[in-house]
Order: sequence, then structure tokens, then C-alpha cells
Amino acid sequence: MIREMKQGEEDEVRSLLAKLSFEDQALWRKQIKPVDEHLAEASEIAISEELEGRNVILVAEADDKIIGLCWCSVVDRGIDKQAEIAEFYVEREYRGKGVGRELLAAAKRLFVNEEVEAAFVWTHYGNTAAIKLYENSGFKKGDQLVMAFVPPAKDKNQARSR
Repeated sequence: MIREMKQGEEDEVRSLLAKLSFEDQALWRKQIKPVDEHLAEASEIAISEELEGRNVILVAEADDKIIGLCWCSVVDRGIDKQAEIAEFYVEREYRGKGVGRELLAAAKRLFVNEEVEAAFVWTHYGNTAAIKLYENSGFKKGDQLVMAFVPPAKDKNQARSR
């Protein structure tokens, strides 16, 4: 079942985001932190009313637990309205069973209802399963080159003392 996240489910969603971060690190960060470290850091992830703008977290539920998520953000920039799938994750044991496809279908319905002009999703070149899923769900490779600046990580203790 696909639905919007309910209040009180933030910690379950944070746990999935930590697993995503753990799996994702091998694709671009090239540093390997154990999943326990990601889970500990997940408690600091802002969710729900803590965020500005239109953020909708869609969740996939099976056996009374959340097994996947699709975090959608909609931004009205004044000149146009755009959306993105900011985070996307399905538990390993549920992959290849249509859960991701259902999450993306729900996200696309949200984008249509929000009347966005374009919706984007990012992934890594090496994430072939995600690329195939996005393409099969109607996303197309863009004509624009996307470049990113990732500021160096700050020592959290040093940042707090300022």
C-alpha cells in the first residue's frame, strides 16, 4: 500500500534514509561508514513540519511496516513550478516486486495534481537498477548537464561551538 507518511512515523522514515545513505556512499562518497553510524546520524534528519515548502513523503507499507519511501519536493519559483524526488528507497527484500514502480506512480500523480511543469530525479551513473526503474516509469534523461558542488564536511563539534 502506498500512502503519505503519518505523523509519528518519522523515525521509521529516518531509518530508511540512513540505509539509503549507507548504500549510496559506495556510489559517490567513496568512504565507507558502517550502517550503525548512519542510523545514529539519522536522528538529526529534519522531517515534516520542520521543513519549509511543499514536501510530501510517500511511503510503501507491507506487513504493518514501512518498507519504502519517495520524498517529493515541490517548489514554486515564481516563474515556474518544479518538483523533484529528493530521496527514494525500497528495502532490499522488496526490490523487484513493483514497490518502486508504485511509489513513482504515486509521485507522478502528486506532481500532476500540483501542476508542476517538470519533475526531476537524480541518481548515480552506476545505479543501473534505479536508472531502469526511473526510465520505465516515464522519466527521461535530460539534455542538460548537471554539476554539483559538495562543500567539505565540517566537524560537527567545531560547527556547534561557533
